Amino acid sequence: MREARKFMNAHQKGVRDEIGFLIVHQRYADRFFPGTSVLHTRLRYALFVPWLYRDEQAKPAKGMRTQDSMKRREYLLTGRLINETAGVIGSGNYPLPVDQRPSQVYWGALQRWGLVREQEGTGPLSRYQVERIVTGKPGGPLKDDEWTPLNGMSWPFVCPEPPEDWNQTGEGTLSFDLTAKEKKFLAKRLRSLTSPKNPGARSIFSLLVGHDVSSSRAAWSPQIRDLAETERPALERSGQAAALAAIGRAVYAAQVETLCKTIDGSKRTATQRDALPQVLERWRTQADRLDWAAFLEDMDDKSEFSPVVSIALRDTLSWIRDGHSDPMRLEEVYRKAEIGRKGRRARLSLTQFGVDQRADWDNDHHPIGAPLHYRWDRVQMLLRDLVGA
Repeated sequence: MREARKFMNAHQKGVRDEIGFLIVHQRYADRFFPGTSVLHTRLRYALFVPWLYRDEQAKPAKGMRTQDSMKRREYLLTGRLINETAGVIGSGNYPLPVDQRPSQVYWGALQRWGLVREQEGTGPLSRYQVERIVTGKPGGPLKDDEWTPLNGMSWPFVCPEPPEDWNQTGEGTLSFDLTAKEKKFLAKRLRSLTSPKNPGARSIFSLLVGHDVSSSRAAWSPQIRDLAETERPALERSGQAAALAAIGRAVYAAQVETLCKTIDGSKRTATQRDALPQVLERWRTQADRLDWAAFLEDMDDKSEFSPVVSIALRDTLSWIRDGHSDPMRLEEVYRKAEIGRKGRRARLSLTQFGVDQRADWDNDHHPIGAPLHYRWDRVQMLLRDLVGA
């Protein structure tokens, strides 16, 4: 799962997905907040990317491929934003280049939010297709906002023209502050986003535009539930599923720690085993409210919801409802789920491979079980630029 790998490598290095619970995170997050990513920071990047391509088309770099020239432009963009206190992609590496450039991070959003035009027969344009258009190479006919075919090599983006200060150069010459025109445009775009699960119904993301949600600590907080309209029942289930995943993560870590002691004979602290009762106490009641049949319907998508992950979650829910606290009662089902996902890298394996994996495992620094967040901190950051719109 590409996004999950980025998620673990970039913003949430402490998070693990040994059993596969992140598929729940992905499906609810995609449903509630379409087009978003765990790598997103500030909303104005959705305009910066088209403007950079505009500059490339107007004044292409001599002797450079479009792709390389765009890398250079995105590098310079980091410097221009360097005075911003948070959200600058690449600021941690600057002046070195960044691995994940804004055009890579935000392209899915540009497509989903309708800022990239459609090409007849293929859907929203890819970055490769846009680069061909920018360099004047032929492509198929494009469509406008009303799906009417456009003639000739029309501009591939739908967005306002950049303000005058866009043409400044040098470090610290740009900010994330939206102009009134930009704010109005992006608010209109995001308010049009529908739920991928319920076509025709507005997504939760669209319903939150203009609201100050900075004080809501989770996606399923009361304020968000009150604004969710027809998506409220699913949002409430997502909070219950998030709690279930928190317990499942704590169960897994306690299981591995137990095997280190009972099978491997290694001397370990009881960090994860001691944490499990606390995680259970914190999240048991919320997880117990989950309607399993409705949850499975939520997870029904174009791709299959992994049976071993489903079984692990189902058995964990039963374990909670039966009042159990011994994590080893779930050891076999968790082992099957982890081996199915990771093969020889599974820590719960009883083979020598498992022994080797556990030997390298640091139980004291393994994160304590926490609920899924559904990109909520990213969504809050995006929405703060549209408060009052």
